[in-house]
Amino acid sequence: MMNGDVPPAPPPPAEVADDLEAVLAGAMVLLDTVESLEPYLPDLTADDRERVDRYVGRASADATLRAYKSDWRLFCAWCRESGYRPLPATPSTVAAFLTLLAETGFVPLEPRRTKTGKVLPRKAPSPLGKATIGRRLAAIVFAHRAADLEPPTSQPDAARLEKAMRAIRREKRDDLPDKKRAADGDVMRDMLRSITGDDLRAYRDRALLAIGMAGAFRRSELVEVTVARVAEDARGLLIRIPSSKTDQEGDGQTVAILDGRRLEPVHHYNAWIEKAGICSGPVFRKLTPQGRLTEKSMSAQGVALVVKAAAVAAGYPPELFSGHSLRAGFLTEAGRQSANLFKMKEHSRHSSLEMVAEYVRDHERFREHAGEGFL
Repeated sequence: MMNGDVPPAPPPPAEVADDLEAVLAGAMVLLDTVESLEPYLPDLTADDRERVDRYVGRASADATLRAYKSDWRLFCAWCRESGYRPLPATPSTVAAFLTLLAETGFVPLEPRRTKTGKVLPRKAPSPLGKATIGRRLAAIVFAHRAADLEPPTSQPDAARLEKAMRAIRREKRDDLPDKKRAADGDVMRDMLRSITGDDLRAYRDRALLAIGMAGAFRRSELVEVTVARVAEDARGLLIRIPSSKTDQEGDGQTVAILDGRRLEPVHHYNAWIEKAGICSGPVFRKLTPQGRLTEKSMSAQGVALVVKAAAVAAGYPPELFSGHSLRAGFLTEAGRQSANLFKMKEHSRHSSLEMVAEYVRDHERFREHAGEGFL
């Protein structure tokens, strides 16, 4: 070992393992199903602890919590394989993890399994983008705060971690973003036409795609739509979103779905509701492999799979599309039709005009081009 090198911390001894697991379980209060804050709030009664847990669990949007939970488990898996302690983690430990993600990525050695116990093939790691790495860091900070511990970003040696993150952002700022294609008006028309048949799945998928694009919905918002949150209007539908990524306080927002004649989102919605006989509960539900209706709502991943399947049927490469293509499709088409930017922001529920402008900027580059008169 060269002089000045610091060896990695050894794995915790067996007698400490149980305590460490207990601490990790406590840190997952906000990252997993809300269990108990007893290790950190010993002076509260059981009723008070339950009430605190319930409100703490609603502190962040469900989609954010799911992402943080996945990120945190990945960090813990890396720590186990490397012999580091994940909680509390030092700035140097976190910096080592994040720089690994930037250079080569990381896939745990432990096998991934399906719900039935089947082992899935191990994927090869690949470098991650700066946005994903930033979210991994946010999850680690979130877990430390949930456990009432000082996060690595504010510990005495935090400058080392900050410099590592700054370098990651600088090295990756010139990378072209791996953007998925937007399901704009023409693409959505092709997708809807490609879904033929008169079975439940065809009706559901047409409604899912049309409503998802018409409402510029995030996947997490789309799967949480219930019959009670949909109201009819002479001009279309009004869909209430109780909370979202940019509305974590839960004030709620209402999305207007126009009764359009080209993509017919309202028609497809009504046809699905009538065909499935849904009177209450989730609108977009899981179907069994045999095509039977269930009471459970679809997952966000399920939305992405429907989009990709429709892309294949319409003759588009599936790898170019994702669940986000529905939301991007509305904004891209609205920009192409010279829609008001403020109205686009209102409809998509973005926090800033700059975020909305990203969807229309590529198209605008060729509109009234400076070289149009002489090139």
